[in-house]
Amino acid sequence: MSENENKEKRGFGRKMSASDITKCTIWVILVLLFAFWMQSFVPLLAVPFVVDLYWSHFIKWDWWKCIKNGFLRGVMSWVDAIVFALCAVWVLQSFFFQNFKIPTTSLEKTMLAGDYLLVSKYHYGPRIPMTPFYLPLFQHTISIGGVDFCKSYLDEPKLPYRRMKGLKDVERYDIVVFNYPNGDTVATKHQDDDYYRLKFHYGVKALHTNKSQYGDIIYRPVDRRENYVKRCVGLPGDELKIVGDAVYINGAKIDDPRYVQHNYFIITQPGSMIAERTWKNLGVYNSDLYEISNPQVSLALGLEPDSITGQTSKIYMSPLTAEMKSKLSQLKSVKEITQVPAEFFGKDYVYPLSENNEWTRSDYGPIFIPNQGSTIPLTPENIAIYERCIRVYEGNDFTIEDGKCYLNGKPVTEYTFKMNYYWMMGDNRDNSADSRYWGFVPEDHVVGTPIMVWMSIDNESGEWRKDRFFKHVSSIGKE
Repeated sequence: MSENENKEKRGFGRKMSASDITKCTIWVILVLLFAFWMQSFVPLLAVPFVVDLYWSHFIKWDWWKCIKNGFLRGVMSWVDAIVFALCAVWVLQSFFFQNFKIPTTSLEKTMLAGDYLLVSKYHYGPRIPMTPFYLPLFQHTISIGGVDFCKSYLDEPKLPYRRMKGLKDVERYDIVVFNYPNGDTVATKHQDDDYYRLKFHYGVKALHTNKSQYGDIIYRPVDRRENYVKRCVGLPGDELKIVGDAVYINGAKIDDPRYVQHNYFIITQPGSMIAERTWKNLGVYNSDLYEISNPQVSLALGLEPDSITGQTSKIYMSPLTAEMKSKLSQLKSVKEITQVPAEFFGKDYVYPLSENNEWTRSDYGPIFIPNQGSTIPLTPENIAIYERCIRVYEGNDFTIEDGKCYLNGKPVTEYTFKMNYYWMMGDNRDNSADSRYWGFVPEDHVVGTPIMVWMSIDNESGEWRKDRFFKHVSSIGKE
């Protein structure tokens, strides 16, 4: 075969159709824009492949179509389609959108348990994948039918944290999806439990030696940790304090979200009860509703049997919004509604974990939320608060010896932060595992913000909430 014939077969020198020219131009422009967005030359490596696909045809992309065996050719067609789909999903999931299901009631009534969210990554700017080789649709393990088979990612290579340009910064009251900060270390048989809380209560030795109970202790990189969703309350550089459930930022009380909830005791008139339908109409989940029969609770609330009938009051406990509380108080069967104190069921172990910590979820702080470039003195009073930021989140060798702090082997009396941090809380304030229990959310843990509820299924009844299908998150609470 002559050189000219070989070129013609490959496509060199042939005249491209108008359609091929258009497609090639569009894809090259998109690649260039993507490279500009990433502020990296790496995406430009795709340009030669785009040109080859539409012009040179040096690479025979559809080589499998020449296989004579019909069965094998059919198998390869499926493999080709699956690989293409996985690559497309990888790009979409890494840089644009991610699916997320609300697992708990911590953001009721804004985000309901069973809501399926479309999470935008481009609003805050997508992170360059720190573990780039992972299987899309699986967060950290390949799990089928509730059984974990193996990790869904490769440990190497690891890339440093870098975030592309977004549409906005995280703002106060934003609903934010982020990687669970304390999810760096996990006990495989207690993956729903906070490892550091387990360590605090049971000790390191018990966790690492009792594999039959706790399983293996494993580490997960930042972007492979469990996803959480909460509302941003504190921004970098803020001083936050909670007094009597009211949140103060820099000394000024901020407004609560519309659907903020707290736990209440609902006390009925002696001999009365509240019908199940009433709770359902209020939107109270069975999992959030408790009927208290403990006589010590009755005693603490000053309840005694009716002097004439001998009948007793029923005590319910449930999270309520101000609107729900108002509706319940109007019922003839309701005698009294009183808020459940944080310490009612024992000591409230909040961040930082310590037997001497007197803070509670209702009365907390003050605490400074670090911002990039801010410098704090290192004192015995604040080391427990910021030690994890310095050592784990910002990757320093930080030790304390004889009351002195050492940073990467050098004695220090102050520290300057490399990243911004946020304070996240749930609207269901007394039933939310949030920053009050595990501390700050570093900026490299921020995934994105939900923009749409595309499907919603009630976790308890299994019913489809059709009124929430394809509902924009910004419209919730404005009805």
